[in-house]
Formats: sequence, structure tokens, C-alpha cells
Amino acid sequence: MPQIHVESEEVTNDEKEDSVALKTLKALAKIPTYLSARFLPTSSSSLLSIHITLSQRDLVRKLKRAVAKQLVVSLQKDGNGKSIFSSFLPIDLGDVALQTISPSGNQLLVLRAVSNEKGKKRFVETWKLGALINVLDVTDVHGEFYTDDEIGGLYWSKDEQKAVYVAEQKALEDSDERKFDYSPSWGERFNNKRAPSIVVFDISTNEAKVLPNFEKIDPGQVQFGPEDKSLIFTGYSNEPRRYGIASCINRLAGIYQCQLDGSNLEHLSNNVEHARSPRLNLSGNCLVYLSNPTGGPHFWCSELYEYSFSSKQNRLIVPIVHSPSPSFHNNFPGIYNKVIPSNAFITIDGVEFILMRSNWRSQEVLLAINLSTGKVQQLTTTGSWNLLSSWDKYILASQGSTFEFHKLQLGVITGCHEDNLVVDWTVVDQPDVEEVAPTLSKSTWSILRPFENNPYLELIVYKPKGVPSDKKPPLIVIPHGGPHSAYTTNISLTISTLVSLGYFVVGVNYTGSAGFGQNSIDKLIGNIGNLEIEEVQAAAQYFVDQHEVDPDMITVMGGSHGGFISGHLIGKYPDFYKSCIMLNPVLNIGGMVAVTDIPDWCFAELGLPYSLSKPPILKPSDYTKMYENSPISNIDKVKTPTLLLLGENDKRVPHVDGLAWWYYLKGQGKVEIHCKMFKETGHSLDSIEAEIQGFDAITKFLKDKIGL
Repeated sequence: MPQIHVESEEVTNDEKEDSVALKTLKALAKIPTYLSARFLPTSSSSLLSIHITLSQRDLVRKLKRAVAKQLVVSLQKDGNGKSIFSSFLPIDLGDVALQTISPSGNQLLVLRAVSNEKGKKRFVETWKLGALINVLDVTDVHGEFYTDDEIGGLYWSKDEQKAVYVAEQKALEDSDERKFDYSPSWGERFNNKRAPSIVVFDISTNEAKVLPNFEKIDPGQVQFGPEDKSLIFTGYSNEPRRYGIASCINRLAGIYQCQLDGSNLEHLSNNVEHARSPRLNLSGNCLVYLSNPTGGPHFWCSELYEYSFSSKQNRLIVPIVHSPSPSFHNNFPGIYNKVIPSNAFITIDGVEFILMRSNWRSQEVLLAINLSTGKVQQLTTTGSWNLLSSWDKYILASQGSTFEFHKLQLGVITGCHEDNLVVDWTVVDQPDVEEVAPTLSKSTWSILRPFENNPYLELIVYKPKGVPSDKKPPLIVIPHGGPHSAYTTNISLTISTLVSLGYFVVGVNYTGSAGFGQNSIDKLIGNIGNLEIEEVQAAAQYFVDQHEVDPDMITVMGGSHGGFISGHLIGKYPDFYKSCIMLNPVLNIGGMVAVTDIPDWCFAELGLPYSLSKPPILKPSDYTKMYENSPISNIDKVKTPTLLLLGENDKRVPHVDGLAWWYYLKGQGKVEIHCKMFKETGHSLDSIEAEIQGFDAITKFLKDKIGL
């Protein structure tokens, strides 16, 4: 009988020497990544000043730190025709929650959250010309700052007299009987955040005013309206409940406008049920926003709308693309994006464009959209790109690829030819990768469409170099989560390390992945547990049939819905996989309904009706269908050694079903199973401890089961 290993406590290796695998991962994890960048005003027409914010893992203190630095780029060329630029040393932002530079570049507003043994204090700081002018303690004014993409934000008014941000409402006093009224949070990544409020900060008086609540909606993504006379924001419906909104763009939400004191609320996007990410154009006469249907899949192909303040009309600029076609913007698959960057507009030769990143099959690209004609242009062709900011004729974007860390690219628009922007790109900043360059050079990658009759199945193949001709490498198949997300040609620390160790890794974009047209997403609805399972299995079998991998050394690994696929595969194909790794997997859809922050997902993905405004009760027939399409239905066929990694604070796929899987197989005594539980960690398992110790457990497990 196989030995059963159970480790539910946190494990540390502080006193042990790291393995080669862990040393490699830690070296890669120390490379900083770009969070944001923006242009600063300068007095010289020949210089560009750029403010950059980066994320840096601190493996000693086990946290992710934000750092800022400034870059100065000369628009004049040297003798070789290249730009000259200077970079200043980064500064740790410490306990800064959010900060933003004023339009003139003379002032800086900082939201600071300071923790000590007495609790947490919150401050708003105003800096001018490098000096601290005012500090306001807002600890007793409101609760925590919102710093996320869905609700958070910090914006100056154009006249620099006011600023606006979003914070949690002040907690009720102990004597207030409403303290016991139940109020759900906004779910995963929003623990204890359930009542966001708009806060208007007056620069001259150093006062923060919390606006009153709005009926049946919670505000987010707030900014100033035309001439700074109003506020524009996304309003999320909070009735009859708050649903999880992290990575969920199918919620009941709209674009609203109100006066600076919160009065005269007006619903601007009343033509659609969902609208988000409002952005005021450069002239301030209209705003654009993203939209898609509500309910159904959590990630859709989106539409781009424009609202005119003069006509009070909404106009569709870019529609949902159901099936990409050469005749429609050169096979443009549609917009796949949660938010539009705050500085995304440019005007060239009198024509206004909006820029954004989007998935285009297995790549992340930059798009330029003509706001008058709706014409979509792909600005980039290779690698993975993310738009950071734009100004005048300049663009800031980060660009990398599968085994290449992102660099900061400066794009200079040199003209507009036949309604297409001409952009000259130059790398102006990049991380120091000298230490990890040998590791990254050990690998190669490609995008593969293995079956001509399936336009939606696409694979990113990661291969180790230098494999002897008489040996075949072990295969690790990794389906993504969602299920409506996607693998892209972006660097992955986990995959980069695994391939450097000699593993052959395949990232599977199955039918339903984002970036392939809405028809692909729709095709998976009602077919989860079958369609994507067979496609992932076909992808694994393809490499066996091509004699590229060792058929006796195959592992499947996935998180969330990728874990759902993994659990299905080891139940349906118990002799094919030699090991399985599941991270916060969906194992019993019916068991999730009462405990997840996204109960609608459990119904919608199976094609069952669910009303966000009138949530149903789970019926026996519903549960039966959920059970039959879940991995739990084949658990008695499982004999593959399995490693489970679970987050104790997971609100999306709570760990109860993962533990039930573990308890059952443990009790049967026939399957080797391991379980790691990471405290204070949510669905993405993205704490430093979960990243490092989780990967250490994965590589040790793989070495034991398939040999490297």
C-alpha cells in the first residue's frame, strides 16, 4: 500500500540549503516588474521625464515592495542615432497605498497606511515642489483605502484644487445596533471590504469629505467630470447581494455622474446592463467605457462605447467580435480587457485615438482605436505588451516574452498613414537579468495549433534545449484557470524554472479561452467537464504521438479551473498521468454554491439559469448536473499520486472541497496524496511564502514522480 503523506501546516526551509530548483526560482523572483509609468511635465521640449513604479519581491521579509524611480530621455539622438537617457536610483515606497502626481507635475498626493502594534493609521499627504505641505490623519474619517483596479483610484482635478479617491466607510460604533446587520464583502481579494465610499479631498483646506451612500450601488473607479464640476464613476449593484468582482466583468454595473457633494445622481450608461472603466477624453466633451452582457461567463469579449455630454447619447465604437475575420480589422478577435489605463488618449493630425492592451489569441498586444471610425489597429506583433501611459505623441509600454522579462518601451508616433499610426519603439529601461540570463537561455518556445479542424485550441510549447537525442523529456501539461482566461507569451517564473530543469511544458489554451472571439467562449458554456477535458487530453496525447516526450513521465498541473481539468483527467485517464498537481482546484461545483463569492459561476458555466438580481436556490436537479460534471464524480477511479496546494483564505474556491478530496482519498488508503495549506493566502496563492514554499513542494514532488 502506498504511503500517505499529509502536511497541512506551513513548511519553511529557512534552515535547509535550497535545491537547484528553488535557487533558480528565487533568482528569477528577484527581478522587478513594471507596475505603472507616466510622463511628467518638463521645461525642455527636447527631454521627456518619466516616473516609473515597479514591484519587487523581498524574499527575506516575505513581502512585495513597490519602488519608484525617475527616468529622463533625450529626444535628441547621439552619433549612432539612438536616444540618450539617464536613470535615477529607485526609492522604496514603503507604506504608500496610492500616490499620484498632479497635472502640472508640481504636486504629489500620497495615501499612506501605517501599521504598528496599536493598529493601522491612515494619512493623506500633500507635497509641493519636493516639500511636504500638509498631512491629514483620516483614520477616524473612513476605513481602508481601495487600491485595486475594480474599485480603487486616486485622481487630481485639472485645476489641482481637489482630489478624489475611494475608501471603506468608517466602522460603526459598538453602541450602534446596525453593527450586527449582515453586510457581505466584495469577495476574493476584498476581505472585510464591503462598503466603498467616494472621498473628495480639498487641497487648500486640507479636508477630506466622505460622500453619502448611493442607493443600491457602490461606487468605484471615480474621477472628475468635465471642467471638474462633477464626478464620474462606476456604480456596482449591491442588491440583493455583493458578488465577487475580482476578475469578473459580468456584474450589474453602470457609469454614473453626480455633483461634487454626491447629489443629482445620473445614470449615463442606461443603454447597457454592464459598464466599467470610464475615461474622459482629452477635450472633456465625452467619455469612453467598456461594456459586455451581464451574467453568463465571468469574462467576455467587450464592447467600447462613447458617451457624449452634449447630446447625452451613447454610441457603440467597437462591437463584440463573435468570430474573427480577415475582413474585420485583419482577424481582430475583439477587446479582452478589464480596465482602460487612465492616460490612454492621443490625438494625431486632428484624429483622436484610444490605446489599450488586449488578448489576441495567445499574445497580449497593444491596440489603437480610432474613436471616430472605430477602426482597430494592432500596434505590436511579437511578445507580450502592456500599455502604461500615453501623452502627446508618446507611448509608454512594457514588453517581454515567454523567457524575457519585461522592458520599458518608449513609442514615438512619427505619423499616421492610411489611418494607421506609425510608431518607433525604443527600450528606455530594463531590469538587470545578468544573473538569470543563463537560466533563460536554456529554453525555447513556440505557439502551436495542433489540429486544423479546431481553430480555438492553441498551445504554447516550452522546450528545454540540449536534450540528448536518445532521451525524451518529461511532459508537464498545464491548462489555465477561469475557464475564460488564457495563457499568453508572457514570462512565468514557474514555467521558466521548470523548463530550465529539463521539463517539456505545454500551456493549453482550450476552447473558451479569452482572445479567440466570443464564439469560442460561448462554445464552452454548458460543456465544462467534457469539451475542455478532451481537448487538453488530446494536446497531451499529441506530443506522445509525435515522440517528443516520455510517455511514462507525464504530469498534469493546474489551478482553479485548471485544477478542475486536472482532477477530471486523472479520473477519466487514470493510467495516463504519473502525477497530478492541483492548486485551489474546483472539485465539486455543487459544493461551491453556498460558500463561494461567485455562486453564479457554478450555474452559468453549466448552462443553468441564474439571475444576479434574483439568485436562485440550488435544486436537486441542479446539484446532480453539477456533480456529474465535476471531478468528484470520478474520484473512485483516481490512482494518480497527487499534490494539493490550498489557500486558507480562498473566497473564490474555498478549500473545503479540496480538503474533502484529500480526506476521502486518505481514508481509502489507495492513493498517495499530499496537501499543503497556506495561511493568510487567497485563491491566487500569490503570497511570497506560498510562491516559494509551494514551488519547492512542486519540484520535490515532480522529482520523485517523473524524475528531474
